Amino acid sequence: MRDDLAGIPYLKRLSDATVKTIKWSIALSMCINFAAIVLSLASVLTPTTGALVHNAGSCIVVLIAALLYDRKLD
Repeated sequence: MRDDLAGIPYLKRLSDATVKTIKWSIALSMCINFAAIVLSLASVLTPTTGALVHNAGSCIVVLIAALLYDRKLD
């Protein structure tokens, strides 16, 4: 927190990048889960492997979110 308004453009770019990352992560997670459901219906995935795929998708979303930490926005 600072008193100057010079940081507002940076914060706007950061918030735009955050929203874009959230939307991309949700879409990716939904695609992974949809593929897992289809594979489960085709008897390719067992309940155990389905749970592993779901957890792997969650880990990928967390890793994508962690990329915002060191993002340099000019």
